Amino acid sequence: MKIGLVAEVKWEVREVCRQLKLKRLDAHDPIWGAELSGHVIRLCLSGMVPAVAEERVNRFLDSDKLDLMLCCGLAGALRPDIDVGELIVQSAEPALVESAEAALERRGIPYHVGPLVTVATPVLTPSARRELAATSGAIAVDMESQTIAALCRERGIPCLAMKGVSDNLDDDLSPILGGFEIIRIPRIALHVLWRPHTWPLAARLARHSYVAANRLGHGVWALLSQVSQSAP
Repeated sequence: MKIGLVAEVKWEVREVCRQLKLKRLDAHDPIWGAELSGHVIRLCLSGMVPAVAEERVNRFLDSDKLDLMLCCGLAGALRPDIDVGELIVQSAEPALVESAEAALERRGIPYHVGPLVTVATPVLTPSARRELAATSGAIAVDMESQTIAALCRERGIPCLAMKGVSDNLDDDLSPILGGFEIIRIPRIALHVLWRPHTWPLAARLARHSYVAANRLGHGVWALLSQVSQSAP
């Protein structure tokens, strides 16, 4: 079995990378690989620029004949009962959702099952999130899962999204991310550096992102372990 993972940056799935000891396969391509219980694991780092990410994922799907795709990363909550560090699980394949639920429950990792909505630009304010929740019916928002699911669907590859919640419904991210259509960490860091009033918020968001990515890594590892043991 060949299992593909997609994450924007390696940091989001560092626990999986640590457990598998993933190695880069090509110096010119952001693809990492390893084996787990006789199954092939491939990780594609898509980056944080949407157009680049879609091109990388398309190339990844066309070059590797995958049996399963796991879309990993961070998301924002669209419901008040969803907290930072909890995971969101979504798939059109009920069997994949059941596998994810079993793996997460076995490890005691809190999660919610429900639809994600993918947007082209960050949704920064509580009012904008509430409006998006009302119009989409989604429980969390991200910037890639539904695009990747559509690409997998075109190729007949089962896909599951597992996302770590890094900000709550009522978090206002506009003092830091306002004005940025594309998240570029160096530019945002410089923006924050020159605005001391944003430092407490930036520190809190950094902590939340760390908690979400840590929980996500353990959740993805739990699911990978379960799938690799049950697959022929």
